[in-house]
Amino acid sequence: MGYGHELSSHTIIVEALAMGSCSYNSLHKYLDDPSYTSPPQPSSSPTCTLPSPLELLQKIHKDPRFDNLFSTPGPSNVVTLLAKREPEVLEYWNAWPLTDPKTQFQQSQHAAVALFVGSRAPSKAFDFFLVHLLTSSHAVRILLPLVPARFQIPIVRQWWLFTIAVYIAQLRPTIEVDRIRGVDVRGKDWGYVERMALTAKGALDAHYVKALRAMREACRTWGDDEGLYLKAAVGFAEGFEHWGGFGTDADMEEVKERSVARK
Repeated sequence: MGYGHELSSHTIIVEALAMGSCSYNSLHKYLDDPSYTSPPQPSSSPTCTLPSPLELLQKIHKDPRFDNLFSTPGPSNVVTLLAKREPEVLEYWNAWPLTDPKTQFQQSQHAAVALFVGSRAPSKAFDFFLVHLLTSSHAVRILLPLVPARFQIPIVRQWWLFTIAVYIAQLRPTIEVDRIRGVDVRGKDWGYVERMALTAKGALDAHYVKALRAMREACRTWGDDEGLYLKAAVGFAEGFEHWGGFGTDADMEEVKERSVARK
């Protein structure tokens, strides 16, 4: 839907509506039924600040309640997750009340980039399902100005629920933001990233190109004083070989390494 509006393509928009209507599933009960939404109790401390999405993801990573639910990553884990840990998932979903939508949406895009690039261990494949958290965040940014105000916060909350579920289903990889900060970008700018998108090994992979574009557009939207978006894009552009995270035999060693590191 986001790309359809960006490209002014009625065909893509119709395809998106058809796909959305076919994808309506049990997850929608959390979005449709307000009883699942329970904002956290306000803190008595005047200096208390709301956690960012990235901070909440870091807490999920360390939460032992999600240990030993699955042996391999994959989208089918979402069903098991909600069957066994629904209260815990909703706890984190409701821990991010949108009281300052603009600032908090900026935080969500920062989290999407940090999660996608910062969770990839050296010499390992980038996660195919985590990249969709980034590209869907880009789509939300495109659609927000186009939908009535009453739907804007629910759409962002949909993205947050999606992010929590996918992150846990993909075995809660460690998010190392310092790994992004350490990327060498000397002599490299967004022009370099665009050339990589058009000519590098991944140029014929739509998800590779979409991820780079999403990071560039996040930089254009929010600025990049720390250079984090550019570093993330360069790190991904140069490090991409193929996609992982499917739960195949080739991913099993990485799963074991994550388990050992968490312990």
